[in-house]
Amino acid sequence: MRPQPALARNAGELLLALLEQRQPAIAGSVLADLDPDIRLQLRGSGCLQRTSVRQSIQVVDEAGAATVDLQWLDAHQRYGLFDAADGWVIPDPEEIALYRLDITWWLAWLTAELDLINAGRPIELVADHAWDLGDFRVSCKRLVPLLFARRLRAPDVRAQLATALARRAGRSGGVMLTSSRRVIETLKLPGTHCLMPVAESLTADAARFRLDAALIQGLYLGQPPDAIPMPVLDLAPDGMTLTIHGDVLHFRGAIQRAIVKQLVEAHRTGKRLRTGAVLAKAGSSADSLVKAFSGSPHWRTLSRHLRQEQGCCWFEP
Repeated sequence: MRPQPALARNAGELLLALLEQRQPAIAGSVLADLDPDIRLQLRGSGCLQRTSVRQSIQVVDEAGAATVDLQWLDAHQRYGLFDAADGWVIPDPEEIALYRLDITWWLAWLTAELDLINAGRPIELVADHAWDLGDFRVSCKRLVPLLFARRLRAPDVRAQLATALARRAGRSGGVMLTSSRRVIETLKLPGTHCLMPVAESLTADAARFRLDAALIQGLYLGQPPDAIPMPVLDLAPDGMTLTIHGDVLHFRGAIQRAIVKQLVEAHRTGKRLRTGAVLAKAGSSADSLVKAFSGSPHWRTLSRHLRQEQGCCWFEP
């Protein structure tokens, strides 16, 4: 499940820019200058956390621009500065607020966008800069590690990441997404990971900030996206349409959809399920799959790809 609504393209690109800063923070005064829709979306999504306030601001007078420190005023319970002409001046608290990109939010967004498998708590490889998020499906039978790293242009980050990867030989040969862009061509890291900038892994939708899983799969496999075969087993998000080797099967009943969903999810992770548990979880009173799909015109086709043995069931398309 997506942890937040899909981002607008320019909102997502702003997050990429923040990720390339040593501290991924943005001032309230900068937020105030953004398009109102983007500002509302960033705040509403929960991706920004208010962490502190700026301790100084820039003022312009007859002598030019100068940086002035702010002081905490107990009488006003706010920060302010003293001006010889105007006395105590209290800036808008929102303008001096500092917001930090919630890295946990960002990693959860990546995990949901790519429907990662074995994605529990991200494993931090370099403090606040690189993580192992789980496994990404590059083909119907192949999973590879998916990592994310930021600020790869920084020599210290690259050095720490190289050390961390060298210690994890068992998690090599994966995809490494990064908010960095121009260092990719010359960057060499242990583990033969395929480096991909997030900015170059997006869908063609100019309005929304969405990762293109098919594009990432194609780049990893060395295929153009159009050449990637359709999965042999594909379930529509609403669970009503199942495609098996090009055969399109429709299921309207809630129980049948629940059974199919369990079987598809188990197939993706290579698991076999107890038939009785599948029926019970779907809310069916039937004692077999054939009875649960009684009346379905697609049972004959579905059953060709189902295997049942010793009380277990699984897809074998």
